[in-house]
Amino acid sequence: MTLFYLQKELTLPQEPSVDIYKSSQKAYNNALQYKEYQVLADLWKNCRNSYLTVRKFLGHPNTCKLLNGWHPLMEKKNMMLLTAEWRKDNPLPPKQVPRPAPVASSSNSNVKKQPQAQNKGKGKAPAPNPYSQGYRMPWKMCFRCPEP
Repeated sequence: MTLFYLQKELTLPQEPSVDIYKSSQKAYNNALQYKEYQVLADLWKNCRNSYLTVRKFLGHPNTCKLLNGWHPLMEKKNMMLLTAEWRKDNPLPPKQVPRPAPVASSSNSNVKKQPQAQNKGKGKAPAPNPYSQGYRMPWKMCFRCPEP
């Protein structure tokens, strides 16, 4: 079943993306209505991503007409102001620095460990690459035919 949006027929994979765009806009507006500013930026990003997807196959004017002229790129400034205002009242908690767990004492705790020396392999050195040293193959070698 294909739906028609503003004189454009949508294919089967395009229909869910239009529905996702509409539902993400509803979720964003609900967060605005209930003043859930801590999730507002994430919802806006979801809205923007779905808007950009729908815009690829419907075009900008038709995508804006889907939601009565609303689109997330115009809403970004409003969202940024609201979240900045909310951050003033509710600052982020300071990050706790993870502390290392205490080491259990043992009989060898007084012995200092020596740092390990890097293991330098004593294997065979790679063969030199003749092409890296400016070697050019003679032009006759390029056109050599296989012998029958």
